[in-house]
Amino acid sequence: MTLGTGSNLSYSRRRGQGGFTLLEMIVVIALMVIIAAMATLSFIGLEGESEVEKPGNELARMVKQANRAAVVQGRPFVIAFGKTEFGFLDGVGGADGRVTLPKGMKVGFQRWNGGKKWNNAEGLNWTFYPSGICDALRFKFEHPDGMVEMAFNPLTGSVSEEAAYLK
Repeated sequence: MTLGTGSNLSYSRRRGQGGFTLLEMIVVIALMVIIAAMATLSFIGLEGESEVEKPGNELARMVKQANRAAVVQGRPFVIAFGKTEFGFLDGVGGADGRVTLPKGMKVGFQRWNGGKKWNNAEGLNWTFYPSGICDALRFKFEHPDGMVEMAFNPLTGSVSEEAAYLK
């Protein structure tokens, strides 16, 4: 570029530098692919829980609630299991205190000291004591669309193991 008193402006330009190089294009495309992959992965799991997983997640919520309430209120809390639902005895928790099972779902339980046999959960009353302890149980929610197994820690009421097999 030459600037003079006559304002004569001239640019020198090499041939072939009018666009982007192949390397620049590859880098930009690679960055776009990485950003798109990250965006896609961030949406995985946003579709919500399946019908098979809902009762297990609700049971986990209720167990924590029953364990805390038993300790704070100094009295036992019971989660009772029926053929088509489970929930707190004595109407504790109102509408949130009962969970209706999806059609075709079966619930089984296994005691930690009871071997490998799965028992039908219908009629089970799971008691949470004021000391913060409950029976050590494992539950299986079976449905034509899959199965969920959950084991609960008898000291904390939290889920200690969980496995889901969804179709």
